Amino acid sequence: MDRASKNNYKFICFTAAGRQLMEKILLQIPGETGAFGPDKLETGGLSDWTKENFKKGNVLVFIGACGIAVRAIAQYITDKTEDPAVIVIDEEGKFVIPILSGHMGGGVAAAKELSGIIGATAVITTASDVRGEFAVDVFAKNNGLVINDMKKAKSFSAYLLEHNKAFYMVDPEFEDVFETSFNRDSLIKLKNSDELQERDSSFIISPKTGGKEQLQLIPKCIVLGVGCRKGKEGRELIEFADRILDELSLDKRSVLAVASIDLKSKEAGIIELAESLGAEFKTFSQELLMQQEGEFSASQFVRETTGADNVCERSVMAYGCRRMIMKKRAENGMTLAVGVLGRSFTDE
Repeated sequence: MDRASKNNYKFICFTAAGRQLMEKILLQIPGETGAFGPDKLETGGLSDWTKENFKKGNVLVFIGACGIAVRAIAQYITDKTEDPAVIVIDEEGKFVIPILSGHMGGGVAAAKELSGIIGATAVITTASDVRGEFAVDVFAKNNGLVINDMKKAKSFSAYLLEHNKAFYMVDPEFEDVFETSFNRDSLIKLKNSDELQERDSSFIISPKTGGKEQLQLIPKCIVLGVGCRKGKEGRELIEFADRILDELSLDKRSVLAVASIDLKSKEAGIIELAESLGAEFKTFSQELLMQQEGEFSASQFVRETTGADNVCERSVMAYGCRRMIMKKRAENGMTLAVGVLGRSFTDE
């Protein structure tokens, strides 16, 4: 089967009929696992099975009554941005029902996938899905965007469903690198924030900070190019990067990667910086860095030391950035440059 998603399903059933259905499904999605409830209850219980898989973020599939699933997951539910999807299927395989985390956890998509496997009806109750309307949380998840405030996202969705229209805009500073594609008449693009009528009616796509009143979708698009003296402490690099990001009004959550030269691939301080930002750390050879085209802040000393006349700026461009936001800034044995990647966003 060519699976449309990358869900990590964990199944549990409670009757012989449920077990037959589970085994039928597992034949279609190799690598997934299932448990037969009565056996599991004798050696640790349903609670342990639920706790383990819930915390791992697996898609939990209960083949049986909704009440069993609800009681099993109740004590572990925390927040819609963190909770995994939970699906219930009746033992005859007639209905597939997402009961938790339909959007952010992918429950709706998982229910549709499973219903397709067994020829069941996916019972979808979320208003945006029922109407076939734009869902901002699904859009954010599918496009790797961070929602700045889930309460604002809820207010936006309520406005859209009530008025059958809503608005969005792309930060003008990044319109040259961001592309959007929406095939919905209900979603209207604005050129600037002055056109907004109500706070709850719109969202902006931007890696910048400052829009506290606005629903903001933050793209992972910023790359930090970093060079440093050997043995530079992570604390200094983190403080340096924090100051630069604050100066540029860039949200930390927009940082996708930290880039440098291969000679720094084991540099503990840069690795610590990347980890503090939840970002990828990627390095490039001196040859590849020198192949980058553009105007760079060249240094003969750096060339003699590393083989490349500039590490931070060239690393940003080697990663694939469309343009530089800030050229090399040097401080106390550290250098840093900032670039932005091109991104395309679609609700298809």
